[in-house]
Amino acid sequence: MQTRHKSATALLASLALLGLAISPATGYRGDAPPGSKLPDLPAPAEYFGFEMGDEGRLASFADISDYFETIAAQSPEVDYEVVDRTTDNNEYPILRMSSEENLNRLDEILATNERLADPEAMVAEAAAAGMEEEDYARKVAAGTVPVYYIEASIHATEVGNTQALVDVVHRLATEDSDAMNKILDYMVVLIVPSANPDGQQMVVDYFNETAGTEYNRVYPDLYHSYVGHDNNRDWFMFTQKESRTRVMLEQKYRPVVQHYMHQAGTNSPRIWTPPYDEPLSTAVDPIAISSSNALGQFTQRDLVAEGLKGVKSDDAYGILWNADVAGYGTFLGTSTFLTEIASVRDLAYPYTGDGVLEPVDKTMRSPLPYDSDTWTLKQIVQYATSAAFSGMNTVASDPQSWLLNNLYRVNMNSVDWEGGPYAYVVPSGQRDPYAVYDMMRIFDFGEVEIEQATAAFTAEGREFAAGSYILRTQQPLGRWVDQLLRIDEYPDSARKCADCPLIMPYSETTDNIALFMGVDVAAVQEPFETATRQVREIRQDRVQMPRPPGNNGAYILSAESYGLGRIIDDLQDAGVDTYRAAGPITVNGQEFAPGALMVPAGERGARGALTRAIRETSLPVYATAQMPETGAIKLADNTRIGLVRGANNMPGGWLMWMMDQFGTNYEVVEAADYANLSEKFDSIVLAPGISTDRLTTGLDTTKYPEEFAWAAGVPDAPQKLAEFAEQGGSVLALGSSSLTAASAMSLPVENITPADRAAFNVPGALLAQDYDTAQPATWGMPASWPTWFNNDAAFRLTGEGTSVSQYPAEGNPLVSGYALGAEALNGATNIASFDVGEGDVTIAGGHITFRTWPRASWTVVTNAIYNGAGTELTAEEMAGLFAKAGR
Repeated sequence: MQTRHKSATALLASLALLGLAISPATGYRGDAPPGSKLPDLPAPAEYFGFEMGDEGRLASFADISDYFETIAAQSPEVDYEVVDRTTDNNEYPILRMSSEENLNRLDEILATNERLADPEAMVAEAAAAGMEEEDYARKVAAGTVPVYYIEASIHATEVGNTQALVDVVHRLATEDSDAMNKILDYMVVLIVPSANPDGQQMVVDYFNETAGTEYNRVYPDLYHSYVGHDNNRDWFMFTQKESRTRVMLEQKYRPVVQHYMHQAGTNSPRIWTPPYDEPLSTAVDPIAISSSNALGQFTQRDLVAEGLKGVKSDDAYGILWNADVAGYGTFLGTSTFLTEIASVRDLAYPYTGDGVLEPVDKTMRSPLPYDSDTWTLKQIVQYATSAAFSGMNTVASDPQSWLLNNLYRVNMNSVDWEGGPYAYVVPSGQRDPYAVYDMMRIFDFGEVEIEQATAAFTAEGREFAAGSYILRTQQPLGRWVDQLLRIDEYPDSARKCADCPLIMPYSETTDNIALFMGVDVAAVQEPFETATRQVREIRQDRVQMPRPPGNNGAYILSAESYGLGRIIDDLQDAGVDTYRAAGPITVNGQEFAPGALMVPAGERGARGALTRAIRETSLPVYATAQMPETGAIKLADNTRIGLVRGANNMPGGWLMWMMDQFGTNYEVVEAADYANLSEKFDSIVLAPGISTDRLTTGLDTTKYPEEFAWAAGVPDAPQKLAEFAEQGGSVLALGSSSLTAASAMSLPVENITPADRAAFNVPGALLAQDYDTAQPATWGMPASWPTWFNNDAAFRLTGEGTSVSQYPAEGNPLVSGYALGAEALNGATNIASFDVGEGDVTIAGGHITFRTWPRASWTVVTNAIYNGAGTELTAEEMAGLFAKAGR
């Protein structure tokens, strides 16, 4: 590395010139510019054969990764690392860029930053040093540098940002200028070329493979194996591999800024930057959001000074209300810096409109409006590159304040925060121990301080048993705890003025994971005392199998856990016969509601299969010497499940993920399958979003390669589904597909959800629900528990059928979130079941599997796919069956 020619003082003295110095106009394409630190490194145009942003040209993710690895091999200021594998087992690469000195002491920098963000460490160290905490924090900060995190293309069709990062990385690595050296001297830049490498390969490789053909150039299906565009709606449940990789990076590097590089619609602002729109969560630290807004304004200034038109802020992206899009890092002290750049036609071709694109007047929010009817990929790359350098320059110009504010002060504020209850208590002994485990491991993965009571205690008049979990809110991640467990009340203050209309949320209005999962949680407002132990790791309780009850006996499991589906799947894989009690049963004094799982103890392999199955769920198993006297449903042998999801249907992708977690024996229904559905499937699930048009039209097979023929339309698909049910099949239709099923099978229902959003609007909230737990469709559900609703269908039955879940008969059903006029749903049916010929159909008007968040409702899915395919047996038939020899 060449010797630097300016001292740090001289560098800081030249800040007024740095805005020009970092302009993309600086020559760095083609031959290496004079003073290049890597004169032998090929520039992007030479390496790829075209410049980033050239019309119709996209560098593949594999080639970009190879280029970055090549740069790292030559530069002491660049590290390339594959930090993880993706869902499809591809590499997940990152780059670290900083001065050679900083990279050589990176472990020390990260350890220091971790200490700075640890209030307990700072207090103890300051006391030991005999210093005021603020003074000591400044001393610590002076010995380190902040981390600036840049991430591109989590949405794989937003290709321009990853292409732009090629230019950003090349310039940082090669240009020996004051601007580039300042960034590398005063920061560690952590670059994630794509937060969805699988999708980048799907989308860009498909684009390149279809060049010169008549096929559409945009990849037509989910650009992630499961969740597609929803992959940044997983930032609090952490279901996907890539989400968990991101969290591990956030925890290790503790960035002060995370720059998420996105693209938006063709007629959106040419580029959008913070300030964000309303609403703002009360749990978000004001420093983190103020810093985000300030960073956005600096970037707007720099882009306008560069003459880049169409920069806009505010009036969009009110993403700081929920944790699903605000992100986990926000609660670590990271400032979320979002840029949204307008897209072009077919990923890489100019877009031309009928007039000026996104015409706006010159205002405070748009000081330099765009004035052209055309927009190109080259402009996307230019705007993205300029925004990246602007953000980095802003932080590098004042690194100590970013360290002190975002790492030290945000976390110190959290331990003294009084904005939520004193603690949330998760009582022990809940109806669904698997749900408690599933929820608590989210907090564990998020590195929340978790305590567990070692003795019974009382708080605010409520008694809690030993073993209850305690999550105090006055801790570094206490705000995040409150964000995920509070009862949300959407703020009336989310308005531009007192008389202005309420701003609707960018995403949903609640993210209460306890209500999603069916876990009882108590918000305790006042401090209390109890003996506790620190929980180092959330582990499932070890459940002991009961003694073998003899060949005539049975093992019994309650239906009250959504984890029961996993048990059923495991037993079916092992070929073990299973039954579900049609009525309540009592076993050795233990009462079980209808739907209890009954496994004959004399069944070959039953005990071993059940022993293995409960390791995953920790559900208690009971034994009885005699099979209970009850009617039952004998589940089909290895129930064959078909999933109708259609191309690029995210709800169907989430269903695939959940079914894969449970080991469900399912296949996606293909166009060719409609010829004889009964031959291949016992039960069929219609994912939300499956409309009649989607079934009958589907993908145009003339515009896509043969590999997508599975998603072709089938003109008589609705009739084929009706025939499947009439011939004895079981159908479950979820969310909007309930209307498709109702139409196809002439179900006697009427959708009564008001269409006037001025009078009725429930944009993603939890509403009260009552369940008829004696009905097979809702076996195992609590008598009352909130359900997910997002302006979905709600029904009035007009003929023969069974309403198995309803909204309350009176009052406002809102439990958490926002609802306008929700009383219109009073008494309406959400879930209903019908006999159709020899088969049955269950419909759920609400999207009860939304992104797998409302896990408690998964019980309904389990019931529908297994019970409907089973065989009903009377108590007499069951008694006769198990009176046979050897049973």
